[in-house]
Amino acid sequence: MLQKMRDNAQSWVAKVIVGVIVLIFALTGWESISRFTSNEQTAAEVNGTVISRMELEQAVSLQRRQLIQQLRQMGNDNFDPSMIDDNLLRASVLDGLIERAILLQGAEDARLRVSEAMIDQLILGTPDFQVNGQFDAGRFDVVIRNMGLPSRMAFRDLVRQELLIAQFRNAFEATAFATPAERLMLARLETQTRDFAVIEIPAQHEAVEVAEEEIREYYETNLQQFMSPEQVVIESITLSRSAFFDQVTVEDSAVEALYQREIGNLAEQRRAAHILLEADGEDAEVLARAQALRERIIGGEDFAEVAREASEDPGSASRGGDLGFTPRGSFDPDFEEALFALQEGEVSEPVRTSYGYHLIKLTALQAPDLPPLEEMRENLEQELKAELVERRFVEATQELANLVYESEDLQRPAEAMDLEIEVHGPVERSGGEGLTSNPRVMMAAFDEEVLVDGRNSQLLELDADTVVAIRVREHQRPQQLTLDQASAEITDILQYRKATERAEAAAVEAIERIRSGAEAPQDVAASLGQSWTEYEAVSRSSNELPPALLRSVFAMPRPSAGVVYGQFRQPDGGRWVVELRGVATPQDVEAQAESPMFAQFIAGQTGEQDFNAVQERLRQDADIERF
Repeated sequence: MLQKMRDNAQSWVAKVIVGVIVLIFALTGWESISRFTSNEQTAAEVNGTVISRMELEQAVSLQRRQLIQQLRQMGNDNFDPSMIDDNLLRASVLDGLIERAILLQGAEDARLRVSEAMIDQLILGTPDFQVNGQFDAGRFDVVIRNMGLPSRMAFRDLVRQELLIAQFRNAFEATAFATPAERLMLARLETQTRDFAVIEIPAQHEAVEVAEEEIREYYETNLQQFMSPEQVVIESITLSRSAFFDQVTVEDSAVEALYQREIGNLAEQRRAAHILLEADGEDAEVLARAQALRERIIGGEDFAEVAREASEDPGSASRGGDLGFTPRGSFDPDFEEALFALQEGEVSEPVRTSYGYHLIKLTALQAPDLPPLEEMRENLEQELKAELVERRFVEATQELANLVYESEDLQRPAEAMDLEIEVHGPVERSGGEGLTSNPRVMMAAFDEEVLVDGRNSQLLELDADTVVAIRVREHQRPQQLTLDQASAEITDILQYRKATERAEAAAVEAIERIRSGAEAPQDVAASLGQSWTEYEAVSRSSNELPPALLRSVFAMPRPSAGVVYGQFRQPDGGRWVVELRGVATPQDVEAQAESPMFAQFIAGQTGEQDFNAVQERLRQDADIERF
């Protein structure tokens, strides 16, 4: 059992965890989950563990971006972020942070541990850190820097936390099992087949006649249902960040200064190899072994061969101890101090770190590759311009906000800021095209102060580079539609209602006629202009019949004697008349129940239920305080 848990912890599940961490933080940055802001105001406290308000807001921002990205990947390109209820999102995210804290504490209370070797193995096997299929330390550093992580150790700590939670979950989910009785019951349900016959009675909407008097009566009874839509004509002025780029220039001296600052950040990298002998605390015996290995290397033995033979670091031993090129700030301080004190080709004395004793060899130096100024000039100028534009845009935004607030219309702000007034509409609350497809704009247009009081809206941020102010030029209130205007819609409503009722009545009558025995089912079907279709040995997973019909058939009670009848609604309002004749289970169902598929499914469901129960118990026992 313990080996099974260990295998699960090192399986594809763990690798996926590392990959997801890399993806999320590459997009959003370390700040989305780091707790380096613990001095901020407290959002919640879980058994003494503080969740800061800064941490909460960063996690909300992360969740918001992921939600928007997912919606747009699903084809909702015009989705507006303002439609997200931030209060509901914040409450959900806080629940998630609390749940995460509870699970980490549960894992710690269970004395679960993640070894450094496991973390090494996962990092080395992560494709994001590989070049040509091999782990590359330089690539690793680039990725975690792009993630915004302060160091390799920070990434290792994050991986450790996620693996602890996964290990805690696996302790329940990976150890669940299915009893023989449960497997047999599931096999009987899944392999069951049914014999039945069907008459399909369509809802003939177009064949239904609706009298003028019926239309008039429905109209008079439901007057409020037939109103013209409320519409507005909108004026708008838009301020864009991009408009300021042509208005700013940068000095050559500023470009030169930025260039010097950029190339100053390009640090020397060193390629190291090491031999690790693990030790807990000071260990004279391990130290003596390390010194003996160094003597062998100084005496002429190849460092890489000695590393393959003796190193206890599984991640690098197979590569002769090679750790690749790395800049400063990548290793344990004691390890790094020794590495950067070496000359190329030199081997250090044994170096003590929290992992044990290391012999370190500097195998190569890599001087920074400094691009010339002219090669970087365009990008540097754009960066400097962006800084200037940012200030100008912020100042202009504030000025426009003040003008819009103080003015009775948009004419004065437009003239002062050299902006054009655009007119949109008429448009309904649901929006239209262009600017009016933005839900935030339409919410502002129908806000009471804008719609009723005739004021300018507040400045609305469409995206990070665009703000807009609107005003309602014309308000077209809902008007009662005339009977002629509403007649077509009422006809459709009444036709659908009557066709559905007729189909249901025909289905009930058909069942009574068949049950009476006076007519054969085929004759009943023929009298309805339909066929009596028979099906044999149909399984739940059949693709030949509509899913709604299959669900209805398999929900019918097993016939105790004879047959069972039922009638069910079709999605379009028609009806299925069903005669259920028999329910069969394969003779070899007991043998099929031995299939691993059934055991895995039941074990998965049971394990998930067990883990959910543990979560609930931890939640009930936890001292949780929200602020």
